[in-house]
Amino acid sequence: MIKHYKALALSLAAVLILGVFCLICRPLFKITPAVHIDYEDLVNLYAREYHLDPALVYAVIRVESNFQPDARSQANAYGLMQITEDTLQWAMLREGWNAAYTAEDLTDPEINIKYGCLILFLLLAEFEDTDTVLAAYNAGRGNTLKWLKDSRYSEDGIRISATPYSETTEYIKKVNKYYRQYQNMLGEAS
Repeated sequence: MIKHYKALALSLAAVLILGVFCLICRPLFKITPAVHIDYEDLVNLYAREYHLDPALVYAVIRVESNFQPDARSQANAYGLMQITEDTLQWAMLREGWNAAYTAEDLTDPEINIKYGCLILFLLLAEFEDTDTVLAAYNAGRGNTLKWLKDSRYSEDGIRISATPYSETTEYIKKVNKYYRQYQNMLGEAS
């Protein structure tokens, strides 16, 4: 019985020492937040230009590339916001712009964020609902337009309530999760 008390006393002493150590050393350890902000000037510039919430832009970047400007997907999407050349050309045609960008140009953070914001702006103008915009950003406008006509995926023909692609469903959830986190973080900063 005495051995149990000694073991208990040693355990309590160890916990107490560890607790004191943590309190003393806490300032030495930097806790990395779940979300971070890179490319702040570019995101703010183009979010403002295209009337977007910067928190949404950050969330898309976080999910698409985790802030890696040279990211490339198996679908040949490039850069921070993972833009394909076809989507870039669609956005530029919609705006009446004529510029010759290559896939490599899409790894330039400024070009990528500018056109990623333009694409989000165009999709928001077309679909209005954020989840539907995210579905279109991830799976394409064509798929999203089909889903909106299908009662299995849209109850009202305006908003996506489900998708047949698990990747797109997860994408929407992840972006929304980070969107809320960035809204909270940016709200605290202002």
